[in-house]
Amino acid sequence: MTAEQIPPRALVVVGAGAIARQIRSLVNGLAGAPYRIVGYLDAAAATRTGDCTPLLGGDEELARVDASYVIAIGNPQVRRRLDISASAWNRRPATLVHQSSTLDDGVTVGAGTVLLPGVRIQVDTHVGRHVLVNANVVIGHDCVVHDHAVLSPLAMLGGGVVVEAAAFIGAGATVLPERMIGFGAIVGAGAVITRDVPALARVAGVPAKSIAGA
Repeated sequence: MTAEQIPPRALVVVGAGAIARQIRSLVNGLAGAPYRIVGYLDAAAATRTGDCTPLLGGDEELARVDASYVIAIGNPQVRRRLDISASAWNRRPATLVHQSSTLDDGVTVGAGTVLLPGVRIQVDTHVGRHVLVNANVVIGHDCVVHDHAVLSPLAMLGGGVVVEAAAFIGAGATVLPERMIGFGAIVGAGAVITRDVPALARVAGVPAKSIAGA
């Protein structure tokens, strides 16, 4: 059997919103068609617009679906919960890299991670499990992005940045070199991070400061 004759692996997408549509576009454009989307899991899909069908039920159905899966949800804590559940069910995560993304030497990407169009990752950077890296994100050299983090479009990480697990970085935010974003922290859109952000903190602005009441 030649490579062209190998049938694509079945893939279910957990989530049926805008991120799911982006992932569908990514999958459809992959060379060699390694995956075929067989359905979407989203209990709330009936309240949304869009055409992510067929709907196979809520995310609990992942325990029963014989397919690889990818998480199409932008909430880092939900991504973490789903990874824990899927691992207990022995489900197989799919790692998806858009053909326009570029990865330099020494870059590693964990299982279940999604790199959307135009992502640029520089040398010797590690990206963990089930990380969502949105369009046109730049990740500098020697960074570490831990599991379940979400990087929104046009975010930029300087060299040596560490993003802890389940952190969220908003659209267009910039993290200066050698800074750390703590576990579960939220960085607002357009923020400029000039110092470390503690775990679970919420920051915004230029330079970024803690959001009052957060």
